[in-house]
Amino acid sequence: MNRLAISKLIAIAVGIICILFAYNYNQSATYQISGSIYGTYWKLISTEYITDALKKEIEEELSRIDYIASNYKKTSEISRINSAPVNQLINVSQEMYSLLSFAENLNQVTDGYYDVTLGGLVIENGFGPPDAMTENALPTSNKRFDFVSANAIVKNDNFQFDLSSIAKGYAVDSIYKIMLQANRNNFLIDIGGEIIVNGSKHGTPWVIGIQNPSSLNNQSVIEILRTGFLAIATSGEYRNTKLNDSGQIISHTFIPSTKKSIENKSFSVTVISEKSSMIADAWATAMNVMGPQKGITLANQEGIAAMYIMPEENNIIKSNFWNYSD
Repeated sequence: MNRLAISKLIAIAVGIICILFAYNYNQSATYQISGSIYGTYWKLISTEYITDALKKEIEEELSRIDYIASNYKKTSEISRINSAPVNQLINVSQEMYSLLSFAENLNQVTDGYYDVTLGGLVIENGFGPPDAMTENALPTSNKRFDFVSANAIVKNDNFQFDLSSIAKGYAVDSIYKIMLQANRNNFLIDIGGEIIVNGSKHGTPWVIGIQNPSSLNNQSVIEILRTGFLAIATSGEYRNTKLNDSGQIISHTFIPSTKKSIENKSFSVTVISEKSSMIADAWATAMNVMGPQKGITLANQEGIAAMYIMPEENNIIKSNFWNYSD
């Protein structure tokens, strides 16, 4: 065999090896994009390639929702509603109507423990943008608001809306829909701890770690394995506290009836939904405000999968509908 033939055989062999390496890589590779939004991080991990056009669409959607629900954007829809006069018709978008109607329904189901009208109280205690506070705004109000139609509300008092307990979950749901429309079916979306997984990771389950609140690193105290759709949200006070003017440690979550920062007996609460991230996000906040005793009772009544991590050696309390881990 001459040298030319040998060279061709070697070239063919190298080419085949390269193809096999590429094939094996594609069978195990993941693609990740990430960034900052809503005062926190976001990331998306996919087993399928994410094009520049798809990435741009996702980033634009995250920004669009920011201009609907953020108190930090003076030109956002929620800022416009907060600055609108009391007892006058306020036009709202269909998306805002969906957010507020879900929140108001949850307010009733939780006997007022979940409340998106506490923006003034949150800002007053140093956990929101001070310049978002409108003149003579009240920290809380029992008068709330009324739906006039599917595109209009009336505020009955000068309170401030705060949608931080629902907006990230809503955004995760929106990115989930974009991925499906782009024919991407195997991915994990995470916006500040509000998570959706869908499909699988090259045929194996996605693994979601629930963080150990007593650990300073990202050590997991429990892991959830899932193939298919699942939305997960965790709420807790262990890393979002400050000292008030009296030197007391307060958290960013408040009890509507007392106007006081919660003194929770749990480290954190995780809620899982097989319907949407918005549901998991809002319910996690509600469960956090209510605390373990009331929260588990309501979760059992309403069919909510909830899990509290307690300070005592990370003791775990689960609702009857939690079946996502050992």
